Amino acid sequence: MEQPQLVFPVHVSEPELIRPETPTPQELKYLSNIDDQAGLRNHIPFVHFYGPKNDIGVGADPVPIIKQALSKALVHYYPIAGRLRKAEEKGKLVVDCCNEGVIFREADANVTLETLRKVHGGLRPSFPQWDRFLVDDVWGSYFITNSPLLRMQVTRLACGGFVFAYTFNHCVCDAYGAFQFVTTVSEFCQDPDRKNPSVTPSWGREILKPRTPPHVSYPHHEYDLDHTTAQSQKISTQTDFKNLAQTSVFISKTEILALKNQINGQKSPTFDAIASSLWRARTRTLLKPESVTKLLFPIDTRFRYKPSLPKGYYGSAVVFPCAVAKASELIEKPLHYAAGLVSEVKNGVTGDEYRASVLDFIEMNGRRGFCSEGAFVVSDMSRLGFADVDFGWGQGVYGGPSRAGTGLVPGMVTSVISHKNEAGVEGVLALVSLPSHAVERFHKEVRKEITGFTPVVALSAL
Repeated sequence: MEQPQLVFPVHVSEPELIRPETPTPQELKYLSNIDDQAGLRNHIPFVHFYGPKNDIGVGADPVPIIKQALSKALVHYYPIAGRLRKAEEKGKLVVDCCNEGVIFREADANVTLETLRKVHGGLRPSFPQWDRFLVDDVWGSYFITNSPLLRMQVTRLACGGFVFAYTFNHCVCDAYGAFQFVTTVSEFCQDPDRKNPSVTPSWGREILKPRTPPHVSYPHHEYDLDHTTAQSQKISTQTDFKNLAQTSVFISKTEILALKNQINGQKSPTFDAIASSLWRARTRTLLKPESVTKLLFPIDTRFRYKPSLPKGYYGSAVVFPCAVAKASELIEKPLHYAAGLVSEVKNGVTGDEYRASVLDFIEMNGRRGFCSEGAFVVSDMSRLGFADVDFGWGQGVYGGPSRAGTGLVPGMVTSVISHKNEAGVEGVLALVSLPSHAVERFHKEVRKEITGFTPVVALSAL
């Protein structure tokens, strides 16, 4: 599927380091086993697009406002201005709160927001010239230690709008934590005189220490060693990630209902319907019939497990339960079979013990990566209102993950966010990366899932 090409000049400044506005503690901070497991030693990029500020017009400059707000926010989130260091204990990482700062760049792009919105018939990934909107974007497991934990760029557009892009080291926060931090920055933009953010950040990683002695009480197929993960010395290069095509799939609320009706009607969980349909479509597109395929889906433990995490916790708090199926069975049986596998796994990890078991498993088995052979991760960010974050320019036209292709394995992770298309239709957007020859097929397979049509012979031999 050919993507429209749009080329425009972007002038990007040299990077500068932004530090907390006032002195902050110099100390080492503990990371939990969830934070610094191998599967999260990567980066998570986000982007927000804004139109001109209505009350001021083209002359309003977001750069100095955001830079000052960022410096204020880092006072409260001072570990983010630090660096990850290797600890002596079992290969763990710690945060050195050394106040070295985060990367910031400003830029100017000779393109309007309106032009960008026309590329895909609406503003959504893949974004034209993304590598110029965040030149410090990091793909894969690089620049993890002794390197800035946050890289940010504000690009002014010719119309007076701007693009706000950033990428976090996943070891210091998950998507919820990134949303919490950027919301704090927006609050200081709107009110530079405020003293504290509306949500006081909390480190609290010590709550997630493993038990003594550690005890694994669940099977953790998400960490199964396979042919790919056993090759622990092989790290995918940034080129491996960039060689895959970026695309996104919009599924409207009406289409979500059509998926639910194939399972158990309105009572079916939305995530189960979306994730299982994407899983089946991707399996048809990429896997052989004899393959074993696994669906991993992050579950946020902030609000449902004990011991409870404090309000304002911004570390990685997700566990990754895993559904397993033979590829041929997954696509030959109806959609409700795949959804049932997802539901069964979800129902089996609801107890407080599951998170503790994950922490103890990592403690006992080391920081191995997630299984990757035949694996697919669907990360549900649909409840995080990235597009609602307001720096004083109103709501964003788009806000959320900037691309697929996060994680350690190219093409393994898909993010799902809430989205309203140019026609005002509400639904979700799934960000996907695939080999370029597979993109068109994947889109067709998703459409087949929605209509309920499943061909008898449907598996690729690729």
